[in-house]
Parts: sequence; structure tokens; C-alpha cells
Amino acid sequence: MGGSPLLDEEPRPPPVEQGLGEPVGLAVARGEALLISQQYEAAQAKFNKVLAREPDNYPAMLGLAEAQLGLRQLGDALAGFESVMESDETRAKALQGRGITLTLMGRGELGLPLLRQAVEREPGLWRSWNVIGRSHALEGDAEKALASYDRALLANGQAAPIYNNRGMTLIMTKRYSEAESSFRLALALNPALMAAKMNLRLALAWQGRYDEAVAELKRGEAPRVLNNIGFVAMERGDFATAKMFFTKAMEISPSYYPVAAKNLEALRERKNLAATTSELMG
Repeated sequence: MGGSPLLDEEPRPPPVEQGLGEPVGLAVARGEALLISQQYEAAQAKFNKVLAREPDNYPAMLGLAEAQLGLRQLGDALAGFESVMESDETRAKALQGRGITLTLMGRGELGLPLLRQAVEREPGLWRSWNVIGRSHALEGDAEKALASYDRALLANGQAAPIYNNRGMTLIMTKRYSEAESSFRLALALNPALMAAKMNLRLALAWQGRYDEAVAELKRGEAPRVLNNIGFVAMERGDFATAKMFFTKAMEISPSYYPVAAKNLEALRERKNLAATTSELMG
């Protein structure tokens, strides 16, 4: 039979490289999903592939800038957000991105007006409200800060950082029980949020619940936590408790702990001042 031809099969399409052959809209959606899960490097790669095909794709340009912001490539992010400002589709989020980036660069006086413009255009931009709230808190205006955090939570009630920031503002206003609840909500949403873990300890300490405040300490974090709890105890006038925590922090620190040492000296001065005041008043 030699020489019989092979069957003429239907030609197969060449293999498609993942990320390049998929529809552009799907690729952008997948990049946005990567942003939500904070996989910024993967998102950056995905949006770069889209832009290699469609250089003027505004959602992909915005997504790339967001990925750069997440990676703290602030100069690139700032330029990226600027490049999509002219599109009505992306303008509000571009304003948000530029505002957050400028704030991270220490230029909040330029960033905050942009964030306010962003929420005027799109009130559901919770990240803008969160940063606006932090700015009010830093200025000492707790009520405006809390109002901004409430707007952020109205837009996204599942964002742990908002609850953490809100809790810190509640501590500023000495509403320690409410602050505790806010930190617990943050940790319920994100158990790995270290800032909320530390802040919860402070909220407990401010209520005099020192045993709870230092429960389940890991060795690496113990000196810092004990020092911070000692500081709260000192501010509450619990001088003996404060001394115990400062001393313990210095004992278990792997090296000399100057912050705890300074606090211990401040505690002595505070005790002497209190004793002198008591004598004068008595």
C-alpha cells in the first residue's frame, strides 16, 4: 500500500499565548479582579499586555496606574492617572488615584482637593472618603473624620482599613469601647491586618483591661506591644502598671530599647510631678 496519502485533517489553529489571545474586555476584567485581590504585579502584567494591543484603552490605562499605585511606583502611577483624566468614563477614578498618590507622596494639599472632586462626581468611591477621613483626623476634627468614614462604609462595608481608621479616631475622642468594636470588625474582615491587631490592644488598655491587651503576644512583637501598653497605662495614671510594662519591654528586648528607656524616665518625672502637685493641693 506504500505511498497512500495521510488523511487530510482540518488545519488546527496555532497555540495562543495566554493573556494575548483572550478578548480585550475579558483581559481587562481579569486585570481588575487581580487588583481587587491585591495581586498587583500580575495585574500590571495583564494590563501591559492589553495596552500592547490597544494603547489607547482607557480602562486598561487606569488599571495599570492602579497596579503601579499598589506597587508604590508612585511617579509612574501619577503619570498614568493623569493620562486618563480626559475620559468621562475614567475621570472620577483618575481623580481618586491622583489624589491618593499625591497624598502618599506627602503632597496632601494637592491631593485632597482632587479626592473631593472625585466623590462629587462619584460618591461611591470609598477609598477617597477613607483618605479624606484620615486627613480630618490628622487635623484633629474627629466628627468630620467619622462622617467621612461613615460615607466610606456606606460605599463599601467590607473594607477592613476603614474600620481600623475609624477606630483610631474613636480613640482620639476617648470612645474606647466603640473603638474596640471597630477594630474587632476590621479583624473579622481581615484577620491579618496587623495595624488593627495592635490598635485593638490599645483600645483594651485604655479601658484598663491590661491582661487582655497583652494576651497571645508573639515574642517578636512583645517589646513594642509592652512599651505601647505601658504608655497607655502612664497616660491613665496607672504608674505602677506602666513601670512594670516598660521594665518588661526592656528586659525581653533582644537589644537596648531606647524608646522604653525614655518612657521609663518620663514616668519618673510624671510621678514626681504628681507627688508635688498632691503636696501642694494637700
